[in-house]
Amino acid sequence: MSILKRITKKKTEAQVVDTADSTVKAVETKVKKPVTKKVAKAVAEPKAVSKFVSATTARTLLAPLVTEKTAHLADAGVYAFLVPVNANRVAVGQAFRELYKVTPVKVNIIRVHGKEHRFAQITSRQSDWKKALVSVPKGTRVDIFEKI
Repeated sequence: MSILKRITKKKTEAQVVDTADSTVKAVETKVKKPVTKKVAKAVAEPKAVSKFVSATTARTLLAPLVTEKTAHLADAGVYAFLVPVNANRVAVGQAFRELYKVTPVKVNIIRVHGKEHRFAQITSRQSDWKKALVSVPKGTRVDIFEKI
């Protein structure tokens, strides 16, 4: 018999009880399976951050840039994002404010040229892109990796 069947099967055991007349009585008892309660863990979401953002915000901040350099910058309060080529400082600042409820101190935009690749006689080129460096006030921490 398997172990699982042994656990789930209702067990009965005979107990012998001696009385004053020295008569023997058999008492049957049932052993019940222990009941486990499932407790749902409540995840508290910060009140300042909303779940839904406008379409312009979603189109402006495409993704956070996750590199070793941006991790060091994040410790200093500067966060890096991938933004569209037509994005400007004002749009990035407004999108950051709407998404994280923090007003940025400074927004820097860097235009990155796409690299050219060559394989035999075939040449190709990656597309150009922009990254935005958003500075927040000192002492302010933003978790950028949860909301995008």
